[in-house]
Amino acid sequence: METSKNITHGYNPRVAWLALIGGAAIYFVNSAAQYKIPPIMLELNQALGLTLSESAWLMSVMSLFGLILALPAGGIIMKLGVKWTTVIAAGFQLVGSLIGTFATGFELMLVSRALEGVALGLCNVVSFAVVTSFFPAEKRGVPNSCITALFTISVFMMMNVAVPLDISFGWQGIWWFVNILSVLAVLAALFLIPSKDKEVNFDDDAEVSDLKEKINYKKLLSTPAIWILPLVFIAFNIGYYGISTYMPTYLVEGVGADQATANFAVSWNSLVGLPAALIIGVVLNKVKIEHRKYVTAVTMFALAVCYFVAFGMPTVESAAFLLIFMGFICTFVPISLYTIGPDVIPSAAYAAIILAIVTFGQNLGMTLGPLVVGYIVDAAGTFAACSMPLAVIAVIGGLIMFFVKVKKA
Repeated sequence: METSKNITHGYNPRVAWLALIGGAAIYFVNSAAQYKIPPIMLELNQALGLTLSESAWLMSVMSLFGLILALPAGGIIMKLGVKWTTVIAAGFQLVGSLIGTFATGFELMLVSRALEGVALGLCNVVSFAVVTSFFPAEKRGVPNSCITALFTISVFMMMNVAVPLDISFGWQGIWWFVNILSVLAVLAALFLIPSKDKEVNFDDDAEVSDLKEKINYKKLLSTPAIWILPLVFIAFNIGYYGISTYMPTYLVEGVGADQATANFAVSWNSLVGLPAALIIGVVLNKVKIEHRKYVTAVTMFALAVCYFVAFGMPTVESAAFLLIFMGFICTFVPISLYTIGPDVIPSAAYAAIILAIVTFGQNLGMTLGPLVVGYIVDAAGTFAACSMPLAVIAVIGGLIMFFVKVKKA
């Protein structure tokens, strides 16, 4: 009875799904912005005079600023609401991309990526906060999956449009493409997300309104899962972003593929994530809340094997096969962590904060992944040197997931 009451009281499916589109648009565009560089890394390095480590920073500085903004994002959402936080995120994305369009060297491009990183820190939290603001707990698995599915579509798109755009308009054509998408994201946030006073509190406990004014940070920080979830995300993203950033370059330099073929092979890693995201959303809705952690743990162990062999693939075909499998199961981790996050907090009053903490771990892993791989390759002279470190980190992430304790619904 209580579950039914939660779903019907204040839940408007039409409003909720339109709000989701408004919040997910910037998530889609920002994901595309992240992957402007990997598909044309070799040419961009030549055009701007960059080293491999400098191009790693162009990926990592975006994640770094996303990391810095992840925790404040929770407070910004609580103050401004999801609508205006999303508008601000889309605005930073647009300005950052425009600046990068006119960059002629490392410094200005780094500034542009930092501004896009501000958007990353905000949109990664607020996109999922839209779900908690307009969907009841029982219905959040599928919308969370939809958001993550957009990441896979976005990356697949960029991996395959980058080379044609580059051939037709130069590397700036890719930036102009993202500029147009950024404008659309601003408009979607403005017109599709309801204002703060229309956000819904799905917790039946009348005391939650008081808790929002008296959040007990000591109680929050003493919850072990608050530390475990971001650590798992760090372990996951070090491997995922390290491999996805440099796999096109590995296939060109290590295997001898041409750039378009390498990009197409890597793009399958993201495309298969689309059905996987929808499947895991349904699975998480069916699995008992206290058992959701096992989905993440088992996936991390499987990924450890994938990370270990990724830079040892001898052909484009074998690499594509591995990336298809890895891309499918990779989707399970972020969706499950974002879904588990609101289940481990003391009360619904902490929802925006836990999403910010999980995103903090996500962005730290995204920051470290390209740097870890870039510096190891520069030092060792071979991509194979990354295999064992990435695998061990993933195994540790899977092991600590067993220690997560969630509140029963």
